[in-house]
Amino acid sequence: MNTIRKVLFALCALTIAFTSCKKDEEEKEFELGNKNGILLVTFGSSYEAPQETFKKIDTEAKAMFAGEVIQWGYTSDIILNKLRQGNGEGSLNGQVIDNNSPEEALKVMIEDEGYCKITIQSLHVIPGEEYDDLIKVVNATKEKYEGVQIEVGAPLLNSQEDLKAVAAVLAAKFAEQVASGEPVLFMGHGTPHHNDTKYPELEAELQKLAPNFFIGTVEGINFEEGNTSIGGLITKIKGLNLTEKNVTITPLMSIAGDHANNDMNGVTGETDPAEQSWRERLEAEGYTVNDVMVGLGDYSEINAIWLAHLATVKIK
Repeated sequence: MNTIRKVLFALCALTIAFTSCKKDEEEKEFELGNKNGILLVTFGSSYEAPQETFKKIDTEAKAMFAGEVIQWGYTSDIILNKLRQGNGEGSLNGQVIDNNSPEEALKVMIEDEGYCKITIQSLHVIPGEEYDDLIKVVNATKEKYEGVQIEVGAPLLNSQEDLKAVAAVLAAKFAEQVASGEPVLFMGHGTPHHNDTKYPELEAELQKLAPNFFIGTVEGINFEEGNTSIGGLITKIKGLNLTEKNVTITPLMSIAGDHANNDMNGVTGETDPAEQSWRERLEAEGYTVNDVMVGLGDYSEINAIWLAHLATVKIK
């Protein structure tokens, strides 16, 4: 019995020693670097057109922060997995695209590429759930890697100044509709997060510039209350007493992706209004629908606001 106990004790000691040595070896393999870098973080997309939008943002970021490597992270696990499985839309179908999540991107930057100062810019529209999740990843990363500095630039609609600036850009982009009195309906995403209020707040700023601007969403607090649903928007534009029943629809999202192509501008063939796209609902009401399939990231003036947020927190 004593012999067996001695053998078991020896095995346990070896296991502990091996584990300790292995841990020491892993710790020795990683050495904190001294590089300074930028990580742009977006929801992501499996559609073709948004890839060009991302390239545009990337180009403008590189022009503003000359000489710095710009890296990217996607916050949507669904999008990441679709692209990794080659299940993108259109020409992306069949292509295996292995983008990183923010957590993966930070790990690679810190452990493999020698970055110790990383400035992240959120390319989200509002500080909602996706942004909150990003902050959690950042906090966990800083806790894991002692000595690493990480700062995060705010989303597009963060402050009252942002709301005014974005409203001014959009009013200028749709000056023709403003002049003719044609309603412009912007499709935002919406969220159960308390910052769903950013959508009606932006609408209020837009309507100071032109009364026929309206913002709707595909979900969220205001959607559930009927304020930003397409049904709610139709009620609003019916009250305008338009001489011509023309209306423009366009995304209030960083890209013109899935929601823009399907929920906003799709042809579903559904008979249930709750399942129809914005286009179908509006056409059923007798409106002639003009679509502008351009994401916010396709406007350099909007990108300048995001990049100004990045510059504000940029680590030197």
